[in-house]
Amino acid sequence: MQILLNIPEGFYDDEISGSSTNEREIINQAYGLNDADEVEYVNIGPGADWIVLLTTFAGVSWTLVQVPGIIKRSIDGWKWLIEKLKGYIEKDLLVSLDQDAAGLLAIDYLASKFGADESFDMLDMHTIRLIDISGMVHNNKGEFVDHPHNYYVFTFRIADRIIILSVRSTGKIKELEIFHEIPYGLIDCKL
Repeated sequence: MQILLNIPEGFYDDEISGSSTNEREIINQAYGLNDADEVEYVNIGPGADWIVLLTTFAGVSWTLVQVPGIIKRSIDGWKWLIEKLKGYIEKDLLVSLDQDAAGLLAIDYLASKFGADESFDMLDMHTIRLIDISGMVHNNKGEFVDHPHNYYVFTFRIADRIIILSVRSTGKIKELEIFHEIPYGLIDCKL
């Protein structure tokens, strides 16, 4: 699971290397990271430099394939990460999150709206890549850094409802549609 984070104001200068132990301690403290988490400086600025931290959480191999199930069971072991992601969003530190992190926030949203004990299934998910900077900035850090600004769409079934959520790479969640599922089609659901 990867995310892009803003560097604390006043921390970055042209001489920063990311390799000193002191820098890493400051980063770990500022973001609540562990030494095992990977942190790299990357440039996602297609015109002017925009240096951010590419963070890969160590030991996090949660994937959206773990559904269907009970919402509570799907996110129980990941509450610490959900709270960390929400904290980054509240402090305006989050630049972008990948599809797995977006899916984790979407399932947490469903838990808060429909109850953590509900049974659910993910029917579909799509990533809409809004910006491709691969030709403008040469990071060689992978697909996520080359396409840092995305729009994720998730379709879930909870009981007899079909819920379509969008999650921006900034963590903002929006309900697009809610339907009642019936054998002969879909009808709008008013909650």
